[in-house]
Amino acid sequence: MAYKDYRDIIRQMEQEMQQLTDEAFRGFFEVPMGGTGRFWQPPIDVHETHDQLLVKMELAGAKADDLQVSLSPDDRILTISGVRGEDQADRAGRVRCHQLEIYVGPFERSIALPETPLLRDKIAATYKDGFLRITLPKKVMPPKPQRRIIPITSGADIVTSGADIAVTPREDAF
Repeated sequence: MAYKDYRDIIRQMEQEMQQLTDEAFRGFFEVPMGGTGRFWQPPIDVHETHDQLLVKMELAGAKADDLQVSLSPDDRILTISGVRGEDQADRAGRVRCHQLEIYVGPFERSIALPETPLLRDKIAATYKDGFLRITLPKKVMPPKPQRRIIPITSGADIVTSGADIAVTPREDAF
């Protein structure tokens, strides 16, 4: 009989500890840290093709209206911010949380981009199937000039244009 009472006491303590932990986390996530409101950073992939940079961010459960994408004036920093919420109905019946790995709340992620000229007015973002995809087209740069060999002529071949006067070097000038 004492053994059963002991187990009941342990269960009650576990429940109370879980409720305290849940309340602490709830308070932590509802109050912005340091005024910035950033708590988590969604995972991203960044890769480059011949004609564009591609950024893919995993944001399952977010809404497109809650997302913002911006590019710095020097085209070097792409910033993605927003919020991923959780339905109150999903939280209402919780008695005990055993594992919480899906982050909710505000986020902001800044990505340093490679030094590549971009077509700013052609940048596009789409949100589908829980992924935000940002396409940053590159400017097509003309090929760099190749080394040019400049022919050297002798001074006797120089002719001025417009006056039709041939210049012949003096023998004592060299």
